[in-house]
Formats: sequence, C-alpha cells, structure tokens
Amino acid sequence: MASYTIGLDYGTNSVRGLLVNLETAEELASSVFEYPSGDAGIITDPRDPHVARQNPQDYIDGALFVIRGVLKDGASAGSFKPSEVIGIGVDTTGSTPIPVDAEGTPLALKPEFSGNIDALAVLWKDHTGFAEAAEITDLASRIRPQYLAKCGGVYSSEWFWAKILYSVRKHPEVAKHAA
Repeated sequence: MASYTIGLDYGTNSVRGLLVNLETAEELASSVFEYPSGDAGIITDPRDPHVARQNPQDYIDGALFVIRGVLKDGASAGSFKPSEVIGIGVDTTGSTPIPVDAEGTPLALKPEFSGNIDALAVLWKDHTGFAEAAEITDLASRIRPQYLAKCGGVYSSEWFWAKILYSVRKHPEVAKHAA
C-alpha cells in the first residue's frame, strides 16, 4: 500500500497544498487558497502604516479548501485513497503571533473581539513594535551582546518578542484575554 502526505505552506497572501506519494516523490495534486480578507490577505490600518494583520479564519478556511482540493484531485487521478495519507506537514511564515484564549481559539474569532484589528494575527511584516524592538536591541547590547551577534546586531520589529511586548503595552484588552 502506498503512503502519501499533504504539505501545507502558509504564506503572506495564500496557503498552498500539495499531495505527495512518499515512495516515489510524485506530486499527485496541488491547490491554492488566496486569503480573501484585506488586500491580498493583508489587513492594514490607514491610521498607522506599520500595521499588517491577517484574519485567522483565512488560515482555517484555507486549510479546509486545499486539503479537500488535493484529496479530491488525488482520488480522481488514479488509485490514491484519502485513507493512505499518513501525515500533514505545515510550513508557515515566521513571527506571526496570533492571540488565542486558553482553549486555543483565536481571539479575533470570538464575538467580543469582532472588528478589533488588534486581536488579529500580527503578520511578519507588521512593524508596529519598532520601539519595542529598539528597546530589546538596547537591553540585549548591554546584557547579552552575544545574542545580537547572531541576528545582525539589531532585533527586528518583525520578530515575535517585539510584537508581543507591543501588544501587551498597547492593547491590554487583547493581552488580558490571551493565553
């Protein structure tokens, strides 16, 4: 019996799916889901050019769309059966934190945060935490300079901790509900 895997690649504007035969490396099917929210999947704020957010629902809808698509296309291509899929691999754009509650539900999907841009996923290209990144750089240069040596000497506002620190400081209503 053949074994297959599905790969999901979450990018800035879409999620792509691929069904692969693990014995032959043959690609049986592929599918793409373009994120419908915002402009090419990116939600911005006209008041702040540093904002770049995404709707977590797009990630869920994208997974369902591409998985169903590759399973359907794979099954119609020959002898493949969905029960032969033994794993799903996921690749994502780094440093895109999503505020979630204790059950893992993205806050943006809860009614009380509907329309709250600060409860959305903070996309890698969001630079709202530039001051926090500078603060992290300054502190690290004093107490852990070897840390900065590994990242070009400057902590980026595109990275996780700058985004988290910014969110905690600027959006306490979101932070207090996040797990």
